[in-house]
Amino acid sequence: MPNKKTHFRLVSGLAVLIALALLPACQPFGGGNGSGGGGGEDGNGGGTNPPPYNPVVCEPSGSGQDYAVGPGQAYASLHDVPWDALGPGDTVRIFYRDEPYREKIVIRTDGSEDAPIRICGVPGPNGERPVLDGDGAVNDPDDAAAYTTYTPMEGLAMVMLYNRDYDLKVHHVVIEGLHIRNAKNNFTYTRTDGSTANYEDGAACIRIQAADDVVIRGNELENCGNGIFTMSQGYNEAHLTRNLLIEGNYLHGHGQPGSYLEHGVYIQAIGVVYQYNRFGPNDPGSDGVTLKERVAGSVIRYNWFDSGSARTLDLVEVEDAAPWYLVSEYLRELGCDSTDNCPDLDENRLAKVQEAEAAYRKNYVYGNFFRHVGSTTKSGNLVHYGSDNDPDLSHNGTLYFYGNTVVVLQDRDDAWRFRLFYLGNRDAPSRSLETVEVFNNIVYFTGESGTPSYFCLDDTNQGTVRFGVNWLSSDWQADAAAAECYYGGVGPDVIGVENLLDVSGAAAPVDPTTLDPEDTPLVRDRAQAVPDGLPPLDYQYLRHLQAEPRADARDLGARDLP
Repeated sequence: MPNKKTHFRLVSGLAVLIALALLPACQPFGGGNGSGGGGGEDGNGGGTNPPPYNPVVCEPSGSGQDYAVGPGQAYASLHDVPWDALGPGDTVRIFYRDEPYREKIVIRTDGSEDAPIRICGVPGPNGERPVLDGDGAVNDPDDAAAYTTYTPMEGLAMVMLYNRDYDLKVHHVVIEGLHIRNAKNNFTYTRTDGSTANYEDGAACIRIQAADDVVIRGNELENCGNGIFTMSQGYNEAHLTRNLLIEGNYLHGHGQPGSYLEHGVYIQAIGVVYQYNRFGPNDPGSDGVTLKERVAGSVIRYNWFDSGSARTLDLVEVEDAAPWYLVSEYLRELGCDSTDNCPDLDENRLAKVQEAEAAYRKNYVYGNFFRHVGSTTKSGNLVHYGSDNDPDLSHNGTLYFYGNTVVVLQDRDDAWRFRLFYLGNRDAPSRSLETVEVFNNIVYFTGESGTPSYFCLDDTNQGTVRFGVNWLSSDWQADAAAAECYYGGVGPDVIGVENLLDVSGAAAPVDPTTLDPEDTPLVRDRAQAVPDGLPPLDYQYLRHLQAEPRADARDLGARDLP
């Protein structure tokens, strides 16, 4: 048990199991049923019993036009498709061919809730996804009107969702079964005027300028500045992105060498679910993170995270759209001190902002596999929850981190210390208000081939870590680790240490390569019940890009033992 020398602040009181049982019900963002949209309103923070991801079947919807593109099809090229005429139920089927498609796409019209616009890939004879390659790709000359007069817009994506009308945005679109690659600033493309240019910094495989109810499913996204990028800005509702489902994708090779501004995915939105994805390593020269978001209503579940980025999860503050996330920022925009005396207050918008703020204060990360290898990554911590620029806009809420399997193999020669969490903002003028609820996880920390790094729970002068039952390597409790982890000797508040399993001298709980659990007494049947109001662990990730039902979730970690 740590003593005062460990520099933690251990908070006495009720056991963490009681504290968790009293947590309030989750907010209704980020559901999704795997069909036409990413949002849901079931009230449990991410949807009840979502269907496991299955391979894409690219067939006409039966309720709209079928646009078949490729060898021997009605449309020889992507630019032959009347993109500005697509409507509910329309399907653009892109057939596999040996030569990649080098044509860029702008999706600018709407589907409907029951009949989304669908762009899907028909696989090749061996299951190959059709390839859309940004290296030398061409913008359709007829698409000049689809972009703004802002010249760089043409170089920001291979596939873009964007309605240039100031008061409109795209709705109900599904993109699935494609291999999109090579939209990065070292590649060139042809503009609508016929000139050649390099892609802009931060170009994406898929970019959503503003849209609602979008599904990105079953794609391979490779070697772009950002694998997926979404924008949300505060000008009006038409500049916000809402309700995304990012499911069953393989993302790898993203980021730009020497830059920390591009990431595997970079999401700014209200209501997002990420599930059944495999997040591979970023570009080796990149300083970006695997999954960066500025989201109200975030659910990250049943994914696989490989090593190879500056940080795995970066869950930070809203920026340009703050008046749509936070009531205080909405009032500030109106020049008001309260909702009681504010003549320009829009009650409908206020209700939306209040709902978004409630969701903004809760994030869910459960049922995921994380594998961190020190020799293959620049990362010094796994999960950042709080803010990276403006502490006043920080989440100031709770991250629920449960049922995950985390393996950290890192030597001190690669990084002096490793932080499991980074709560808040190191540069904030006061202590962070962020809390992380940690239970039913396996967190196995050891050296890769030499002396392990110092293992830290959090950064300096930060928030609260509340433990339930976990298999957690005990290195963080050593006096030497605490002295090396926390500048000025102040670490997080730590509650519930008595609930951690005693793993001193215990066998490794997982295979460090496959992350499969080992059948040991400290893994089997050791999980506590998931408190009411939190989403249950109904599924488990199946290597790779699949999922299967999880029978009872009585074992620790992200997968049940046989």
